[in-house]
Amino acid sequence: MPDPVLSVHDLVQAASLTAIAATRLHCHRDIDVEASEDFEISPEYALNIAARADEAGFRILFRTSITVPIGQIACDIAAEYELDGVVLGEGSSGAMQEFVNNVAIMHILPYARQSIADLTQRVFSAPLLMPIMQRGELQFQVGMDETAD
Repeated sequence: MPDPVLSVHDLVQAASLTAIAATRLHCHRDIDVEASEDFEISPEYALNIAARADEAGFRILFRTSITVPIGQIACDIAAEYELDGVVLGEGSSGAMQEFVNNVAIMHILPYARQSIADLTQRVFSAPLLMPIMQRGELQFQVGMDETAD
């Protein structure tokens, strides 16, 4: 069996992004509320990670939820990664934490940003443009679920 990955450098070298897609898209407009451009947007973010049963891959699910005066927006993006020559195991938490916050989130954010702009263009008649975030601006504590299957 391959060794558990212990460093983010080794994880970056071993991980391949195999799929990325929206798993939930939701936008609701309150018809009785007048649209206004003068409101503050405070997105809420959540992130979950699940390892594959064979420990040779993992899934990251990134959730964005936004409530604005005219309605609600929700977007979930899932990224699937395969590992070559290593597995996740005890001692992989630090490497996974750094990978998620400095690598994977930068893969996922553009998909979430585009999905939210598209949804709001269709439902609110104007796109909600999420800010472009710099690496490290959004941080998550990593906890692994049992499996991603």
